[in-house]
Amino acid sequence: MDAMFGDPFRMTSAQNAIRSLKQGRHPVEEYITAFKSHALDTTWNEPALIDQFRRGLSEHIKDELARGALPTTLEDLIHLTIAIDRRWRERQQEKGTPSGPTPSFQPKRQASPAPPRLFAPPAPLPTTEEPMQIGLVRGHLPPEELARRRRNQLCLYCGGAGHLARLCPEKTKTRGGKTTIFFANTGSLSKPSTHLFSIPVTLQWNEKTITLPAMIDSGASNCFFDVSFAQRLCIPTCNKEYPVSILLVDGSPLKSGVVDKETTPLQMMVGSAHKEKVTFDLIQTPLSPIILGLPWLRLHSPAINWSTGTVSFFSEFCKKGCLSPSDPLPLCTILDHGTQRTFVHLPQVYHNHQEVFNERGVESLPPHREYDCPIDLLPGCAIPFGRIYPLSEPELTVLKTYIDENLTKGFIRPSMSPAGAGIFFVGKKD
Repeated sequence: MDAMFGDPFRMTSAQNAIRSLKQGRHPVEEYITAFKSHALDTTWNEPALIDQFRRGLSEHIKDELARGALPTTLEDLIHLTIAIDRRWRERQQEKGTPSGPTPSFQPKRQASPAPPRLFAPPAPLPTTEEPMQIGLVRGHLPPEELARRRRNQLCLYCGGAGHLARLCPEKTKTRGGKTTIFFANTGSLSKPSTHLFSIPVTLQWNEKTITLPAMIDSGASNCFFDVSFAQRLCIPTCNKEYPVSILLVDGSPLKSGVVDKETTPLQMMVGSAHKEKVTFDLIQTPLSPIILGLPWLRLHSPAINWSTGTVSFFSEFCKKGCLSPSDPLPLCTILDHGTQRTFVHLPQVYHNHQEVFNERGVESLPPHREYDCPIDLLPGCAIPFGRIYPLSEPELTVLKTYIDENLTKGFIRPSMSPAGAGIFFVGKKD
């Protein structure tokens, strides 16, 4: 099975990844975790792993290791680096200085203006920081500025609004003459990137819901999902029936090889009314976790306002299959005040039981009696937790009204028990 469906370049990919791995400003524990995950797929012996492990460490740990003899095993070296890194960070806190190495900035040089390029991110500030991390803040902010950005929920990297530092579109790094935008595929964006046209979409699968930015790309041959992000979210995937090869803009193939994995059909919502089932091919997409390509654009023919960044759906295909009804079916409760009351004549044969048909009787519970039946719990058994389900706005309104009505009547009372009862909503035909 592994020979048929596994990655044929797993060993080569692991070796390349472990050679480029650097600790940077991250704690050494995170570096160790990533190092071990890649080391399992290599065939390197222990001396080679020890040498590569030392190369990726931060400079302050390398300096401490140079003061004495090195351990002879990888595990002993790992334990030693953990102790050194923790003590160094404690010492940095005692001195009141940040625990990460302070980047030094070089003076700006005058350069002739270059013509604008499509999707070109802003040039990064020169820094001696080791190339690695997503979520890295440039330099160290003053305490007042840091508090202001946190208070106003601003990005800690660029100071902009609408995104977190991990999602900052200004975060760039230059390697080998190529500019790459690091995009941490977590969370959601409240507004599109300044360089890429993105819209927020909501995905649902297995009772899970998440909102993510989706980049609209008319040059993409299909809809794509970032493979590493799909693994972190535990999105169900499967093998493609027919693997496909994808070429980049310059005509070169993807470094990861053919695309042989895809997601199962996921419920995708654009706005509150447009719903559809989408299957995504899994590739590495560092610019955006989701890419909606040309087949999706041809299928829905959306009307795009490029100046405001809004997308509207008016095609016949969307009206028939994607758009929800404008007037949703009304919901009712057991105690529906909108029900029209009609006079019912009680037959003569039931006059001796008029109290059974008295409407005031349903406004209160029957009195407690000596033969009340309790529900005895087994001693020591854990109470099962009631599941929490997402509800729409009309359902939440109806449920809140129902709870308030029954609290007023005394039918229910507040409880701290983890157990819960299910609620069913039935649409009214009229």
